[in-house]
Amino acid sequence: MSLLRLLQLSDSAFPTGAYAFSDGLETLTVRGEIRTATDLNAFLCGQLAHGWGRQDAPACALAWAATPAELVDLDALLTHLKLVQGPREASLRVGANLRRAALHLWPQELADLPVTRHHATSFGVISAALGVTQADAVAAYVSAWLLGRVTSATRLMKLGGLDAQRAARLAEDAAQACIEAALHATPDDLGGFSPLLDIAASEQAGLESRLFQT
Repeated sequence: MSLLRLLQLSDSAFPTGAYAFSDGLETLTVRGEIRTATDLNAFLCGQLAHGWGRQDAPACALAWAATPAELVDLDALLTHLKLVQGPREASLRVGANLRRAALHLWPQELADLPVTRHHATSFGVISAALGVTQADAVAAYVSAWLLGRVTSATRLMKLGGLDAQRAARLAEDAAQACIEAALHATPDDLGGFSPLLDIAASEQAGLESRLFQT
């Protein structure tokens, strides 16, 4: 049962609104800095190793086992680490939508769900409350991010679905390393360094035409 619930929770069709955000990928494709499946793979691996994977994946893992007081600190840390307004607000909005939908579907199981704000922390505590193991929760969370970016890429680039999925497949080692690091992380390990993506995300709102909110 817990596996079925996890698959539903991490499915792209789950009503969180995450599909509306590209995490800066839109700006990079408009600029022509990401044009091919190889470029997309490099973006995915880079974000797993140095950007998103250094913040959200470990936050999800830590939230799974955190106390209510620790969750408050973890959410505050994520807010401070997300320097760009767009991605920061996206994380908060998707987190709120995730909680709302999950509480609607599993009101009894989540009756005592502690307060969380960001997507990563919300996913972690909801998974724990639904009986999902920490390792499975983090793996599903990383997979959902990875495939979400691939889906965004097919809307933004001249890239077929099969080529986009291959870019994700070639990021398997980076995804596995991200998961392993997240499962052994402490709050002091949260960080990341992706200035190019921060700049791209901050400039996305100024694009002449946009498919995504961030």
